[in-house]
Amino acid sequence: MPEEAQFMADLQHQVAGTAKDCKFYGDLCKSQGFNVNEPITDDTLDQIPYVSWQHFKQSNQEFHKLLRVPIEKMSYWTLSSSSTGDPSLVGRGQADVEVFRSNYRKLFEEYIHMDQMKRLVLLAPSVKFLNRTPFKAMGIRGFLFYRDITTIWNNIPTDFMLDFKIGKLVRYYLSHLKFKAFIEINGKRLEKSLDKCEKEQLPALVANSVPLMWTNLMDLQKKRGKTYSMAQGFKVQTGGGGWSGTKGTVKLEQSIDKAEFFEKIGALFNIPITNFADAFGATEIPVSCGGHWSEKYQDIVHHLDMNQGRIILRDIESGERITNTGEEGMLEVISPYGVSTYAGVAVLMDDIVEILDHHRCEECGREGMVFRIVRKYTSETGKGCTSFTIYRPLKQ
Repeated sequence: MPEEAQFMADLQHQVAGTAKDCKFYGDLCKSQGFNVNEPITDDTLDQIPYVSWQHFKQSNQEFHKLLRVPIEKMSYWTLSSSSTGDPSLVGRGQADVEVFRSNYRKLFEEYIHMDQMKRLVLLAPSVKFLNRTPFKAMGIRGFLFYRDITTIWNNIPTDFMLDFKIGKLVRYYLSHLKFKAFIEINGKRLEKSLDKCEKEQLPALVANSVPLMWTNLMDLQKKRGKTYSMAQGFKVQTGGGGWSGTKGTVKLEQSIDKAEFFEKIGALFNIPITNFADAFGATEIPVSCGGHWSEKYQDIVHHLDMNQGRIILRDIESGERITNTGEEGMLEVISPYGVSTYAGVAVLMDDIVEILDHHRCEECGREGMVFRIVRKYTSETGKGCTSFTIYRPLKQ
């Protein structure tokens, strides 16, 4: 872990560099009277000018202003999956991509033991499909942020459960003169994949969209009428939210109770609560935070890896820094790493968060800040660039 003094020196260097390279951020610093040459300490983190998540949204047409390099020198846009129909676009070079990939790899190694996994069961489209998504902005290709995370697992056999329907896309394009991806859950493939994991007692991972996992696995349980006896190393990974019942274009009629999710899916696979993990991150930031179920808080708690960055909370109304545990505030993520091509050194997110402990998790013993996600600041409407024609194929 970088020493505190070295981290703060790296942070000050990156803030100054961002202000120099990016006119948008440089003007922001000047308007707030912020001296980019002043040393930064933990006590002054809240004085660093931040960029709001809203500036990355495609509809605001400001995402390109956040670049630190000429647009032709970036590798591609990384896109959020977007539950509002308005994705975030972050221009990254390959070095910045590798930073967040490294952060997620460490998360998977620590919380999932990815080196022990023999198979992945992902309720997601294939990487091949994601590579062909015809997104462009300002003449530059764009790919889902999720794609670069998925490819971390490239050496492990993977069953992707979402199928792309080319015929429906063609018909939509002919009638609307624009692209829209149509995808469906492959129920038979899901059953076959899980049966294989049970029969061969594979250490495997089921992961991705909470609403898709919840609905399809509960439908599968009703159809089977019995549970599985999975291997000791069989695990479930959630991430990217979706507990409200909305994720991407999927919108359920009600929210998903986290305790019920873990209890019933744990019973379906016959695995303990310790075989579940969660990942918190966002397209706009390079930082990733692993999480686990907390009996004390009856919620998922997340851990900040201090090698990657710092987080602070701001009062929703005043914007002032919140330092007390137990108080809710808007999350701001600060990191000098993985932001060399865009103004991402300090980003205010649309997540309402509560800090539970500044130093250590009393349940798992991990060092560092412990927090939980309370809710989104903005509403999730269930819109996006894809359309599900069948997302519950196993429903009786």
